[in-house]
Amino acid sequence: MSSIVVDPAVSGEELRRQLYAGNLVILTRLQALREFVDYTREELTELFSPHDPEHVHEHIDPPEMAKILSKWKPHFIHAERSRKLVREIVAEAGFPPDETHYDLPKPRTSFPSGHLTTGVAFAFPWHRDTWYSAPAQQINWWLPIFPVRADNAMTFDLASFDRAVPNTSGAFDYYENNARRLTTQTGVTREAQARPGAVDHKAFQDLVILPAPGEVLLFSGNQLHASTPNTSGLSRYSVDFRTVSVPDLMAGRGAPLADVYCTGTAIRDFVSVADESRFDEQAIVDVFGAPPADAMLVFE
Repeated sequence: MSSIVVDPAVSGEELRRQLYAGNLVILTRLQALREFVDYTREELTELFSPHDPEHVHEHIDPPEMAKILSKWKPHFIHAERSRKLVREIVAEAGFPPDETHYDLPKPRTSFPSGHLTTGVAFAFPWHRDTWYSAPAQQINWWLPIFPVRADNAMTFDLASFDRAVPNTSGAFDYYENNARRLTTQTGVTREAQARPGAVDHKAFQDLVILPAPGEVLLFSGNQLHASTPNTSGLSRYSVDFRTVSVPDLMAGRGAPLADVYCTGTAIRDFVSVADESRFDEQAIVDVFGAPPADAMLVFE
């Protein structure tokens, strides 16, 4: 049975084992987390000045918001300070930098119902990241930038962690989707990307976790979760990134995959926490097989 654990006094290996088993973990004591939140708040305050970031949707219409975010988000994702702080968070949490790969931090925006909810502000339905070709070893790190509430966060269905759920992941290919992402910013009223999701899913019990700014929620990429419809009247900002343990990947240790039918792999998006080097291509081929000759392996 899955559980919620706060600041567990365990090794990194045991922490990963708990996450692969379906547990949720909240870390509250990382100094690098607090620095990352302060940095991101400064970025958002400057981006939307003179408007309050949590109320900016009252002043900027969806098409203009899509333009603003489509320029700022790539800047934030690739900024040296963003990457440096994420690497510090991972290391401070006890994950060995030379054995851990991470992907770049993604800022997420959730606007109140009736505003921008597609493209760069997509509201995700019930899904697993593994339906998006994430590896079974992926661990998600999710941190709010301003306080979140039950009506503007995300929800989990822990009971379905290792149970098959009808879904559309069979139509998703990671390499093809990399090409489609080139038009994400144009999605103001409809989606340009393929978005695998559960089919007519009803959770037995919705579980909403509300870490405070300066705290981070860790969960397996195989957790079934969804964006909560934002009825709070406030714009929500969060950042997430992912990590993969190299020894676990090579040994085949990870979460159980009961209903993953997508093709391709996102593993090439991950770089070393120690020096930002990529996985050896032959090692990827040995684990996941050779990709098509014309595949867009990494979205850049």
